[in-house]
Amino acid sequence: MTIQDQSREETYYTDQDIAQLLGVSLGRLRNKLAAGNALPPRIQPPRCRNRLWPREAVHAWLEQFLITSTDDRQSEQAHGRRGRPTKQEARARRR
Repeated sequence: MTIQDQSREETYYTDQDIAQLLGVSLGRLRNKLAAGNALPPRIQPPRCRNRLWPREAVHAWLEQFLITSTDDRQSEQAHGRRGRPTKQEARARRR
């Protein structure tokens, strides 16, 4: 194997790498694939059991779920307080 071949192999993740990156077991990853859940783009050569996951595409897919600290604050304010409303809040709603 030449150096160029090694660099090509390093541009792809395996199923095990993806499962570890997403924090799920390999079986759970396979279940998600079978169920059609949203996952990063992948390459599956014909008549081959192994999938290849391009590193750049996986990282681009993950970046779309990036949450900044300002997004957290806005979502908390939009939802308000969790749980049952206080008696005062319930009375204010009735008016």
